[in-house]
Amino acid sequence: MVKISCASMKINNSKFAVGIAIIAILIFLLCTGLVSYAQTGITAFGPSDKFIVPEYNGTINFAVSGTYSSAILENNIWTFTNLDLKGSQTLKNLEFSTQNSNVTILSYITSNTTGIPTVRLRYAVEGRGTQILNLGLSPQEADFEADAEWTITVNGNVFLGQSEGWRISHDGTLTVSGPSGNVSVVHTDYFGNGSNLPFYEQHSVVIAIAAALAIVVVIAVGVKVVKRKQSSENQPIKANAIKKDEPLNRKLGEMQG
Repeated sequence: MVKISCASMKINNSKFAVGIAIIAILIFLLCTGLVSYAQTGITAFGPSDKFIVPEYNGTINFAVSGTYSSAILENNIWTFTNLDLKGSQTLKNLEFSTQNSNVTILSYITSNTTGIPTVRLRYAVEGRGTQILNLGLSPQEADFEADAEWTITVNGNVFLGQSEGWRISHDGTLTVSGPSGNVSVVHTDYFGNGSNLPFYEQHSVVIAIAAALAIVVVIAVGVKVVKRKQSSENQPIKANAIKKDEPLNRKLGEMQG
């Protein structure tokens, strides 16, 4: 009876330890953002929804349906947070305004196929006005020219020169003037601005995996300690059983002799 109860206790402890390990890892991944979860306050929109800039005589809409967590008009600029367009990657922050023109935002694409991060925003313009936009990218280092990483094209074959069709401010805000048609705004990170991020952001995945493994190791060590403790507690029981059997074994030996 003692052996059966001890075995069941060991099995239960093992299952309990595994369950704790799984829960701990999931909690850690959720806290670090490596496991996605449903966001609250999400608003859906479609191509027919218009975002008007009254003082600038401009309107903004999207070619496809999507969602955002917030859309605020302030100082004649619409700020979209967690903008998720169908067929595009999520854009955490987009500031956009338009003067004397109507804009339809088509897509937002990010890529890193050649080891050089690239982002591309495409939009169509009706009217020869001005667009003001910020993709939420960190400003350039002072050592480099800010316009070196940006390319603005119209209808796929007309390149706008810096100071001739667009300009950029120190906070990364672009002002594009005069184009009518399909505009493509491309940012190519030749200079590796990602290296300016904090260490934990550059290596967040590695840190998360290492921490998760550390949790598993700690729990495994804890299980071994519990098993050793149970084993040491069982030793006196076995020793007492042997002592109790000694008189009987001695008597049987005398009878056989």
